Amino acid sequence: MTTVTLPWGKTDTLSIQLPAEWTVKAELKPRHPERKPSLDEALGRALAQPIGLPRLSEFARRGKSAAVVVDDRTRPTPVAGILPKVLAELNAAGVQDKDIVVIMGLGTHRDMTEPEIRERVGPAVFSRVQCENHNYQDPAKLKEVGRTPTHGIPIPFNKKVVEADTVVVVGTIEVHEQAGFGGGFKGLMPGVAGQAPITFTHNYDFQKVDLIASAGLPREKCRFRQAVDEAGSLLGPKVFLVNTILDPVEVVEAVAGDPIQAWNRGSELVRSMNQVEIPGLADIVINDSHPLDIDLRVAMKSCFYSSMALKPGGIFIGILRAEEGLGDLRVPEGLPSFARFLVKVLPLSLLRKGLDRLPISPDQRAGSFSFMRMLKAFHVLFYVTSMPPVQGFQNLGVEFFNDIGALIARARALKPGPAEVLVFPQGGATFVKAEP
Repeated sequence: MTTVTLPWGKTDTLSIQLPAEWTVKAELKPRHPERKPSLDEALGRALAQPIGLPRLSEFARRGKSAAVVVDDRTRPTPVAGILPKVLAELNAAGVQDKDIVVIMGLGTHRDMTEPEIRERVGPAVFSRVQCENHNYQDPAKLKEVGRTPTHGIPIPFNKKVVEADTVVVVGTIEVHEQAGFGGGFKGLMPGVAGQAPITFTHNYDFQKVDLIASAGLPREKCRFRQAVDEAGSLLGPKVFLVNTILDPVEVVEAVAGDPIQAWNRGSELVRSMNQVEIPGLADIVINDSHPLDIDLRVAMKSCFYSSMALKPGGIFIGILRAEEGLGDLRVPEGLPSFARFLVKVLPLSLLRKGLDRLPISPDQRAGSFSFMRMLKAFHVLFYVTSMPPVQGFQNLGVEFFNDIGALIARARALKPGPAEVLVFPQGGATFVKAEP
């Protein structure tokens, strides 16, 4: 028997014994740099030598106020380590703490609690400057800045962001299932955008992608990223980017400066580390969600990335830590048990119409469509121990297990005899190289 050992949360591991007739063709991991700098070293270098813009301490002299947008708890960005240096740069430019607001770029995610915000920004920063959640559904807190030139999408942003003299966007450039890569202007759209542009862009008709995920797509092939960058640019030349690159949660590099130029450089570094080439499509994919371990909604993103390596009719095994259970995932209620058969036989166009009727946020609707494509094409088995099986997902065809041995036995029953296996030990960080 072959044994594969996978990450299980931040510090633990999970060993899985595979049947003798299964052949592991490859374990596909990120390429690790030989040396990792400290956060202070990487950030200090990025802020001292920004790309395409003056140093922040000079750039922010343009005015007296600043809005600092940070990504939320679902991202691994070391925000608490970054903000003191950002505030120091703003102070050096003459921007006082009383004129700085730190905004949690939630997009459509749930509000962060006060303890979560304090932990996210660090106690010292929390006590120094105003910190608050963004609300994408409150028109009184939004202000429109125009329409994107290509698609005419109306763009309302958080009013405090629009009215600030300087905007600093703090986040991480990572693989993303809709935007190709996260980071850059995505911290603003959807991070601090209103509902209209989020609804406009978070759907199949707009994205027009024939793949389960857009992970790793370059800007010129990704309509979502194009819209994100056009939206952010409507704020004008007052935005300064500070993004980290992680492996998978430790800092590898930081980039700062112009939101397009700095993101370009950072995303190419992420591509060089995290893009993997497969030896061929597999009968079985074993995907560990690490480092996307916080909850089931986030962990499922990793499934979209690695499912691209699976043969039609193959078996997808998701090893999902989901430390906080469902998170803010909305699961359809009242689905009949025969819904799994409808998923297999109905065309995607009809399944999309059904999704459009569900009372879920735009980003969850887009993710749900990707998930439907998975369920239609593959057998999906999830190993999750942080919560009971999700009835709505079960009725759609997902099989849940809290015993890894029972899961492997079920996969063996579905695919008797020899099987070629691909293993993704850090499925939340890697993505499969697309065919040219």
